[in-house]
Amino acid sequence: MVLSFLRRRSWRAFTLVELLVVIAIIGILIALLLPAVQAAREAARRSQCSNNIKQLALGMLNYEDTYKQLPPGSMGTSPTGCAWNSNTGTCNSAGPIYHMLPFIEQQGLWDQIWSPITAGGVNYPPGGPWVNWGGYPPWAVRITTVLCPSDGKAFQPHPNNTSVATVSYCFSRGDLINNIVGPGTALRGPFTSGRCVKLAELTDGTSNTIGISEQAVYSGVPTDLKGSYCMNLGDGLADNPGQVMAFKGAGNTLTCTVADSHRRRGEGWMSGFPMTTGFNTVIPPNGVLASQSKGEWTWGVYPPQSYHPGGVNGGMMDGSVRFVSETIDCGNLALPQYNRQTPVVKQSPYGVWGAMGSMNGGEARSDG
Repeated sequence: MVLSFLRRRSWRAFTLVELLVVIAIIGILIALLLPAVQAAREAARRSQCSNNIKQLALGMLNYEDTYKQLPPGSMGTSPTGCAWNSNTGTCNSAGPIYHMLPFIEQQGLWDQIWSPITAGGVNYPPGGPWVNWGGYPPWAVRITTVLCPSDGKAFQPHPNNTSVATVSYCFSRGDLINNIVGPGTALRGPFTSGRCVKLAELTDGTSNTIGISEQAVYSGVPTDLKGSYCMNLGDGLADNPGQVMAFKGAGNTLTCTVADSHRRRGEGWMSGFPMTTGFNTVIPPNGVLASQSKGEWTWGVYPPQSYHPGGVNGGMMDGSVRFVSETIDCGNLALPQYNRQTPVVKQSPYGVWGAMGSMNGGEARSDG
């Protein structure tokens, strides 16, 4: 009787076919869920990136509240004879983040920079040496607030200079192309060289003017679209910026002639050079970067770039943050910048995107 009961309760084992079917179903479910999980993770990273830009925007406005002017696009110490290898000063090459350090919870780093430092047998003055100088300890300090979590390269040593901490964010020079490097240049964006802009000069409105956006850190591969750029395009770049669009190849690559040095995009947070930490609102987001010549001191078209699908985060001058689509209207990219046109017009020739960058062009167009 007991044996009969046990025989009736015995379990039949799974067949090989049944096991394979179950494994296949599990595989299908994982394949269906994986994109959703990846999308959720990217949404979280994009939200964190947006928050980083928000913190920079608040730091910018707190700086303005203290000094009654915005941080400069490029400025600093510049004693007589200052040069990139003199170790006597920054030579007016320090950028907005450098000047905003006390306002983004980096007072300790600011105090360190403004104290005399001896490292590697070199005596560095208060204020620091040339930006991107690899032997200066403060330049190697990584600031997580200025790194986008979607860009894995931002958290690694920069291929062009492993001793300098990277940066994922850049500051607007407006819709200008060839007037964005040296002091005394025309004012179209809120960050310029050798001068601090006042909020009252943003006559198009702070909510209509973009100030901060993203950049992809150079990956170490010159033919990568993101983080690298076409070089030596000459002065004609400012007369027909749209020519660079032909250099965008398949699979996010560049098809232009590229060099193997001075790849400085994202190197590093202390720099004020447009090549390194600036952008202009001409070529659409995630478009081709291109320079007039070689070197961080050169001008060119530097659109913001990110690894977020479809566009970039942008910080407006009122402190708000919005997502800017890579399909935003850019007007006529075959036209020269505004002050090279005949007759000269003040409004941006580069559509909604150009209007967002120009702070005093007489436009109030910020949709995109």
